[in-house]
Amino acid sequence: MLGPARRILVSLFCGPLLIGCTGNISDGTGRPGDKTPPPKGGGGTVTPDAPRTCGMNQLGPSPLHRLTRVEYDNTIKELVGEDLGLAKVFTEDERAGTFTGNSFSPISEMQFTQYATAAAAVADKAASDLTKVVPCNPAADPAACATQFIRQFGRRAHRRPLDDAEVARYQKLFDVGRTGVDFANGVHLVVEAMLQAPAFIYLIEGPGPLTQHQMAARLSYFLWDAPPDAPLSAAADAGKLGTIESIREQARRLLADPRAGKVVADFHTQWLGMERLVKLQKDSALYGDFEGLRPAIIEETSRFVAEVMSSEGGKLESLLAAPYTVVNGQLAALYGVPAGNGDWHKVMLDPGQRAGLLTQAGFLTANGAFDGSSPIRRGLAVRERVLCADMPVPPPGVDQNVPALMPGDTTRQRFDRHRADPSCASCHELMDKLGYAYESYDGIGRYRTEERGKPVDDSGQIIGTDVDGAVKGGADLARKLAKSKQVQACVASQWFRYAFGRLQTDVDKCTVDALVKGFTSADLKVADLLLAIVESDAFRTYKAVE
Repeated sequence: MLGPARRILVSLFCGPLLIGCTGNISDGTGRPGDKTPPPKGGGGTVTPDAPRTCGMNQLGPSPLHRLTRVEYDNTIKELVGEDLGLAKVFTEDERAGTFTGNSFSPISEMQFTQYATAAAAVADKAASDLTKVVPCNPAADPAACATQFIRQFGRRAHRRPLDDAEVARYQKLFDVGRTGVDFANGVHLVVEAMLQAPAFIYLIEGPGPLTQHQMAARLSYFLWDAPPDAPLSAAADAGKLGTIESIREQARRLLADPRAGKVVADFHTQWLGMERLVKLQKDSALYGDFEGLRPAIIEETSRFVAEVMSSEGGKLESLLAAPYTVVNGQLAALYGVPAGNGDWHKVMLDPGQRAGLLTQAGFLTANGAFDGSSPIRRGLAVRERVLCADMPVPPPGVDQNVPALMPGDTTRQRFDRHRADPSCASCHELMDKLGYAYESYDGIGRYRTEERGKPVDDSGQIIGTDVDGAVKGGADLARKLAKSKQVQACVASQWFRYAFGRLQTDVDKCTVDALVKGFTSADLKVADLLLAIVESDAFRTYKAVE
């Protein structure tokens, strides 16, 4: 582990650049304050090969993006060939609506300490096995090998070629580490410094059109949550990411990789509030099988989304209303379908009971209560996350406690009393009547026809949308929502937030409208929407925060 003196040296070398960083800290070259041209060999910018859809005055700001915890760990894995899981102890990621963002606040002293500690751990790993990071034989020519290591590792860590001045700086640091010790110690110090530099922790961009390497990083971190791979980096080095056609070609390649499947699954998990399933607690007296089911409930989402993406390009109607899912033996028992040999397999479901993500155990469990179904939570999730309709703030002094459970009450009867209060009725009309359609499912998504000895009433109503009307059960609700133009526009808006790590502003109207129009006028396929995002003017341009 790094000693105190060396830790101070690394902090002095790059730490001051991190504390309090906000907005744009680079002129686009990746070197704060440096006004020299971008590196040769692909340093050109991405230039439009078609008329702009949105002008610069119609593009929202591009906050400085700091790697999320998932992105950090994936990047370290690419650098040293091992998943060290260091970011799990980092401060929670910031959020843009329902999604992780890390585009808002400067890092704190505590966060800088976390990055420094993690960098030291990675440096320990690198120095313990030089073959993972050093591309040459140090014994043959130590000086030349050190320079080759600095250029190659720096290229991967900073996601662009280092210029000669940067190489010289890291060479001096390497010499400090090696003097009186050994080559591995020099590697340790350089790795530790590079992983505390802004060029590693942030995606440094702009202003104006992105450079080739900035575009490569945006593509890979959006579609993979990871740094550019060798083909994408080579395309940037060769200046082959300068047109929409070339960007589309690389994006399609990235989307065909399993890493893109994880990102698409992550979007749906965060969008529908299912990330809370990891730590969610349920009443063990009522749901004694939940702990055993938890891993399968979580995994179903990614497997189902992957199935829809691979077979239908992520068609929205199937994601929201497919009459099938992917189950293992445990989930098959929960859904009452054939278990096969117990392995994961695609099954058809009763269309009267199930339709897509909104009737799967993950959504229903995550948005259920500790001890029951919760029409408020489920209805609110549909209202805010699926319809993108903001709920009014409750009036001051309104009792927001859930009504007490009376003997013999069903959940619906319990919440009907809540809606009888005039001060609650207007808001709860918008939530509860959506949530009532889910009363056929218990707190972990198991289908039921009775509750507390009484028949379940799962009649609901959609209010204040383009598909208003009565619904009967969760599957009926899901199918009607899948046809809603409001839902389709909401999904495009949610993907905008996920891609850019921020909420849209009034200035973003041009971009969002274009995405919605393209998405709804085609086949409503997520794959096409993702291509439209990376081809958009907003994605290919950095606009500094004013």
